[in-house]
Order: sequence, then C-alpha cells, then structure tokens
Amino acid sequence: MISRLKILTLVNWKEEGRWYFLRALKNRVEQASILQPVSLKHSVNGKLTYISNYLSEFYVPILALTRRKHFDIIVSWQMRIGICYGILKRFFHANKPPVHIIQDFHIDLTQTQWYYRFQIALLKLAISGIDYFCCTSTEEEAIYSRMFKIPRSRIIFLPLVESPDNFEKQTYIEQDYIFSYGKSDRDFDTLIRSVSLLNIKTYILSPKYKPRVPVPENVFIIRDYISGNELVKWIASSRIMVLPLKDYRVSAGQISMLEVMSLARPLIITENMATKEYAIHKQTALFFEAGNDKELTDHIQYLWNHREVAKDIGQQALQAILKLHDKRIKIFSDLLERCSMDILKENADASQSSPNSTKKDKCVNEFINRRKNAENNS
Repeated sequence: MISRLKILTLVNWKEEGRWYFLRALKNRVEQASILQPVSLKHSVNGKLTYISNYLSEFYVPILALTRRKHFDIIVSWQMRIGICYGILKRFFHANKPPVHIIQDFHIDLTQTQWYYRFQIALLKLAISGIDYFCCTSTEEEAIYSRMFKIPRSRIIFLPLVESPDNFEKQTYIEQDYIFSYGKSDRDFDTLIRSVSLLNIKTYILSPKYKPRVPVPENVFIIRDYISGNELVKWIASSRIMVLPLKDYRVSAGQISMLEVMSLARPLIITENMATKEYAIHKQTALFFEAGNDKELTDHIQYLWNHREVAKDIGQQALQAILKLHDKRIKIFSDLLERCSMDILKENADASQSSPNSTKKDKCVNEFINRRKNAENNS
C-alpha cells in the first residue's frame, strides 16, 4: 500500500541529492519530496549558513503547514522541527491527515536546567500533534511511553546508518596510536586517566575540550579544524579507536561509532542506551561503563597486546553495519504501512459518516478494524 503514498520530509540542511535514505524511499512510494533551508550561495561564510540552517527548524514547519494538503505523511527529521510542526498540527489539523512522524526522538534524561524543562514543556504541547515517534534505542521506547503517555504502538526504534561513501575501499597504513574525537557528551578526562600510565600515543580531536585532569606527555589534544577526509585518515590509520561518553542515560555517540565501524577499526566505547544497539561486546566492539577508567585501561591493553583480535573485531564491525541500511529501510517501510492503514481508516470513517456512505465503505472499514485487531493480538 505504501507505493501510493506522498511523503514530505522536513530537514535542516541543504540536501544535494546524495542522501541514500531519500533515494531508497523514492523507489518505494509515489512521491518523496524534501523541504529544506533557503539556499545560500557557496561564497557565504559558514557561520551564516549555520544560522540559516538553525532558523530553518522554525520556518520549515510553517512552510510544510501550507503544503500539507498535497501529502499523506510529513516526516520531521530533527527534534526541533518535529516539536514545531507537532504544535502546528495540534492547533490546525489534529487527528486529520497528513500523518506526522518525528525522527530522532530523544531527550537528555540527565538535564535539570530551566531551559531544558522549558523545552520539555514545549514537547509535551506538541505530543498530540505527532502520530508516530522514531526514537534512538529500544530501551527508550518504554521510557518515553511512560513519561509522555504515548501508546507503545506509536513508538519505534529506528537505527541510524552511516553514509555509503565511507565504505569506499582505500588503504591506510596503520600506525601505533589511539584516536578519539567528538563534540557533545564526551568524557575525555576518563580517557586521559586510562592512558596516563601507558606508553601509548593518544590523540584527542576536540576544539573546545578543556581538560580537568593533568595531561601526560603521551596525550595530544588537536584543536585545529580538519576536513572530513582528514578525519577519515585519522580514524582509518589508528590502531585503536576510543569513544568515551558521559552517561548511560544519554543517547549519544552513535554517529561517530558508525563512522569508526564503517572503517573497520577496533572500537572501545562507553555503553549507553543507544550505543549498545549497534554492537555486541567482544564481537564488534568493547564496551565499558561510563567513567570507569580502570575498565577502559584493561580494554586498551587487551586490544593493544592482541593485534589479531583487534583486527577481527574491526572486520566484524564492518560486516555488521553493512546490514543496517536494509534493516532501517525495512523498519521505516513497516511504519509507512501502519500510516497507510491509519489513512485508510480515516478515509473510511469520514466516508461512513457522510450521507452518501455506501456498503463498500463499511466493508473497507470493517477490514481495517480486523487487520488492526489482528496486529494487536499478534
């Protein structure tokens, strides 16, 4: 049934035809359109582009509202976009098409500041304007269902994937160093403590990181900007990759994790609700508890002293995420099937309530109800 759907996806970046997911979606539905920020000339500096993309999270939902009658489903690809469109739908077309899906639905369960509580208040206001929620881990399905009183059938874990561009074969010479990088929710202090007594060069790429522990001579902090190709070279040439994260309750680090796995590097990473979805301990990565520098030291020494094991973990990681694209498309296609059933149900209900309702309309409605009952009982 999804082959007849018309879908509009709202994003906060300039899409130039390279998005694998959108291309795959176009092969499955009647129309897959995208609504994106106002295009700026390439000569415009990066800061203005960033501002334009940020503001798009507020004006793109308004543009989508004016075009909603041309689509069956609207997909908000970022959290803020989803909240904004959810609020608009609540007040302008609640319980009416198009169906609204929010992707990347997650919150920081450790935050208590007033501005974050304000964001949660806005999210609660938007909930009734969101029909389906794609969250960042299986564990969060139950958490958000309880927290926001969302039916479990409306929340689903949709795995992230890495761009196929990273899977291109290119040979890099492995060098004897540990590499770590990232901006948000990183715990580089734990990494520094774990390698302080090891005679292993460790490079940390983080322009804004300010160490709160003494930095030993074997640790080097890179603060300069590097290109995407340079980052790939740093990752692919490393002997071990380490991604230390702050808290189990914060879904973070998945994108960097997938970048590393796509380059077949042995990875040690903090276990949290999201990262544990993408690897199996001792098979495709090594997990350690947040803040546990002793456990991290043990993992580093093990992989450093067992080079073949480290290489095998990296290769198995690559094979594991090669399957993620198909899995992601399958999960999203199943979700679209459910949306399609909702739309049929809505149309059948509207037809049945009209004076010109026919026996055929009632049969369609009964069929849909039987289908939903069967799904609920399965």
